[in-house]
Amino acid sequence: MCIRDSLITGVAGFVGSHLAKRLIKEGDEVFGVDSLVCGFNENIEDLVENPKFHFRVVDIRNENVCDFINSTIDYVWHLAARGEVYWCRDNPEQALDVNVNGTLNILKQAKKLRVKHFFFADTSAEYDSFTDPDYFPTTEWMAPNTITPMGYYPITKMCASQFVRSFGKKNDIATTLFRYTNIYGPSMNLDRDIPPVVGAFTSKLFDGDCPIIYGDGSKKRDFLHIDDLTEFHMAVLATRGNGEGSETYNAGYGENYSILQVYHKVHDACKKIKKDGVGSLIKYRDDQPDEAQVTLANIKKAEEELGWTPKISFEEGVEKTVKSLWEMRDDN
Repeated sequence: MCIRDSLITGVAGFVGSHLAKRLIKEGDEVFGVDSLVCGFNENIEDLVENPKFHFRVVDIRNENVCDFINSTIDYVWHLAARGEVYWCRDNPEQALDVNVNGTLNILKQAKKLRVKHFFFADTSAEYDSFTDPDYFPTTEWMAPNTITPMGYYPITKMCASQFVRSFGKKNDIATTLFRYTNIYGPSMNLDRDIPPVVGAFTSKLFDGDCPIIYGDGSKKRDFLHIDDLTEFHMAVLATRGNGEGSETYNAGYGENYSILQVYHKVHDACKKIKKDGVGSLIKYRDDQPDEAQVTLANIKKAEEELGWTPKISFEEGVEKTVKSLWEMRDDN
């Protein structure tokens, strides 16, 4: 088995912690950094005693972010970012600093560490301003353009992605960018002011409270389960790990559901578990600005070039997620 050394930024986050565990399971050495602003120690508590895991609490903008690494690194997985659309809208200067300057700093660290490949978590929010059904499903070449992106969050990610491509080309570092859709599953960050919708609905229903829908519930989202995303990462590593140049891939399921449909699926899954029943009322609030009305990824490129296809249907994924969140509760 070939042992690889990887640096993961945002390692204590939802996606980063799952990736770290999988890489270590494969026998790899993982160096992880996280500021713990959006990440949580409990996501990596089962890794801290593992000799193959090395962790440091540090901001990605810190020029000494990688000083604890005493060897060359094969791969960087740059996942750290401020990804809350509403937070970026209200704090554009800070969003720009973290998502763009932070990325540039990690790119400089990658050069020092003689990295072979730089993997970057981009976002499907780059397609956020498409409203015409003829644009969907979205393919990798459809953004950026004069229509989209428009929200502050995807603009910072677009800018960072261009730095990744340019810096990689100028410094002979191969790059691969992923445009994630809505990722869900166990250990989602539910401490946000507006948590991910599957987890938010589940928590409200288990608490006997009314789930909140922003808008009329007609917005549609493409959901990808975290286990499918981890397999996507492994497929990218196997296919692109020794590759050259730069590629971009959509990471989605290729189907979408309205928020109201999501509510009903979560409600049904909660009823199966919470025997004393759950509520059925919904609170409707004004729609959040700068949010896409539709996300729907064309994943043919990933299927054809990576040999990857998502396996977990949304119905199955919701049931698995709801069951996991119930088992994590102290009052079940």
